[in-house]
Amino acid sequence: SGLALTPRGRAALEADALPSEARRALEKLRRGARPTVDLRRSRLSASLLADLTQDGWVDEVDIEWQPSARPATERTAEIAADVEVEAALSGPLKHARQQAALFRRLCQTGRTPVTALTGDFPTVAALLRALRDRGLVVLDQRPAPRDVLGQPLHQEPPVELTPDQADVLKPILDAIRGREARSFLLHGVTGSGKTEVYLQSVGEALRQGRQALVLVPEITLTHQILARLRGRFGDDIAVLHSGLRPGERVEQWQRLHTGSTPIAVGARSALFAPLENLGVIIIDEEHDSAYKNEEGFRYHARDLATRRAKSAGCPLLLGSATPSLETRYAADHGAIRRLVLPSRIGGRPLPTVKIVDLNREREKVGRGRKIILSDPLARAMHENLAAGGQTILLLNRRGFSTQIFCFQCGFAENCPNCDIALTYHATEQQLLCHYCNHSVPPPDQCSKCGAADTALLGLGTERVEEEVRTRFPGARLARLDRDTAQRRGFTEQVLRDLRQRRLDIVIGTQMVAKGHDFPGVRLVGVVLADIGLHLPDFRAAERTFQLLTQVAGRAGRPGHDLAPGRVIIQTYAPDHDAVRPVLRHDYEAFYARELQHRAALGYPPFGHLAHVLVSGENEARTREAATALAKSADPAENVQVLGPAPSPLARLRGRFRYQLLIKGHDVAAVHAAAARVRAAGARLPDELLAVVDTQPVNML
Repeated sequence: SGLALTPRGRAALEADALPSEARRALEKLRRGARPTVDLRRSRLSASLLADLTQDGWVDEVDIEWQPSARPATERTAEIAADVEVEAALSGPLKHARQQAALFRRLCQTGRTPVTALTGDFPTVAALLRALRDRGLVVLDQRPAPRDVLGQPLHQEPPVELTPDQADVLKPILDAIRGREARSFLLHGVTGSGKTEVYLQSVGEALRQGRQALVLVPEITLTHQILARLRGRFGDDIAVLHSGLRPGERVEQWQRLHTGSTPIAVGARSALFAPLENLGVIIIDEEHDSAYKNEEGFRYHARDLATRRAKSAGCPLLLGSATPSLETRYAADHGAIRRLVLPSRIGGRPLPTVKIVDLNREREKVGRGRKIILSDPLARAMHENLAAGGQTILLLNRRGFSTQIFCFQCGFAENCPNCDIALTYHATEQQLLCHYCNHSVPPPDQCSKCGAADTALLGLGTERVEEEVRTRFPGARLARLDRDTAQRRGFTEQVLRDLRQRRLDIVIGTQMVAKGHDFPGVRLVGVVLADIGLHLPDFRAAERTFQLLTQVAGRAGRPGHDLAPGRVIIQTYAPDHDAVRPVLRHDYEAFYARELQHRAALGYPPFGHLAHVLVSGENEARTREAATALAKSADPAENVQVLGPAPSPLARLRGRFRYQLLIKGHDVAAVHAAAARVRAAGARLPDELLAVVDTQPVNML
């Protein structure tokens, strides 16, 4: 449905006698009706649109959806039906040498794109017109699918499974054959062969005459899984993600909609692919926060996939080396069946991990200097470079340089109520909790060990690149971060160069840590593990452990030898519960400790949360609105409302941001309180916006 201007609305618009927001809405309808969803995306509130309708300035109308892009077409030429070839060559074409040559070519090639003929026939357009006028050739416009699959891989037949792979695959195949809507957690260490399990699951779905959907968290990961799928199943695969051009997206969607391809691969939004006969849904790296959509319709792909699998009567396979606590907890309590791949393929050892205590390194070089590459890491890079190995340097940029950090004991000042890091606000000169609004002045010394050696923590990828270029001037180097990733195709090219050993060192953010297979990488260095560890988010420790484990898994993948890779983690908090278990690749130790921590504080999976974000252009009005919404929650006895407090990103795109947190053990009570806040938020003035998320993943 949509809205269209009425004659009264058009007259009001021409009279220029409207409030600014009403004028802005009507201006968008001046050239014709628009879908309501498009108007809402333009930050026009539902209440404003309802008022305009009630006042008779706009009418509700039915709008037939039309894609904004069309499939590409190409002009083709082919020999007309019932043409006698020899008669044509000896008759009308006898003295037209170029026409005859082109005619012979088409006899050999059949229907051919005109663009494929221009190299040998510079005047092909005129020649084809002449042949058409003689009734010898038919010209047509045909669909021309764009190539979004990239370079094909050599055929990859199914491999002989390890005993562990065979064990985990059997119940999955049984569920596919039995059309059972079961959920499986495939918990396998990095390099354990999870992808082969995915491929054989897809193969079984196809043998059953059904379809397969494979989700990955990042666009860059589609290329790797796509190469494996194409090697096994050919080109009958559709790709769906936001990196495609509109026309490419339409074509891929139509291939699935018409049933011409049975496999869909993509990022989060591919979950909505038009597959009518699903045989299996696979979510790789299920723990990744990218599966949560945080704009518009808020959903978690993992949860919707569970519902879609149930509706389709097919199994859901969740794969990860570091499952989310919620998924693992569900598996421990019988909601999901856990399948384990405990070791790497071929007996290849997991990489050796070394933790470098930056506190001790600072003692060596002097406390006034910021350490980027410690002596152990720099020495390992030199050795690896000399041996022909490749190096990945990770700098987790999911963080802020606003935590007061102790360089002696590695402690970041925490909120006593919420156990998350306090954020320093320079204007107020206060440390602030972004959950409950608790605030204290920054201490003169560490509140844990009493040392006066504290400072703000932070580092950028460009500074790391500068240091590496200075210390390794002959190395082939690339940097992958949010800035460089904006260039279309750049990320894919760097990853391709790394895989094909055309690079020696890659400095990257989280995108280099996720699921990639780089056979030449023998060393992984984590420049500063502490960034992200002290974020004002109760999941900070979990995400740090997952990131460190995942990036460590890039070292020592299948290559030319069985030598283990090396991982060096630089940190000011070497004994932190998220860092120490990485030494032994010990997910179980981290899981047990973090579960105790969550249980004590009532965080998921033991409690339920709803996050409310209020934004507006005026800070005072935004804060007042957030306070009013907190009161509107009217929580039950077993529900707590924290805040309002400034969001960690206190101002974004010119809008001030305040947040609330609704917390409780009873999911129904939390959702009821959230519903009351949502209803109150819908009544806010148009310049204020309240967003309620009943399953928050990003608390920043």
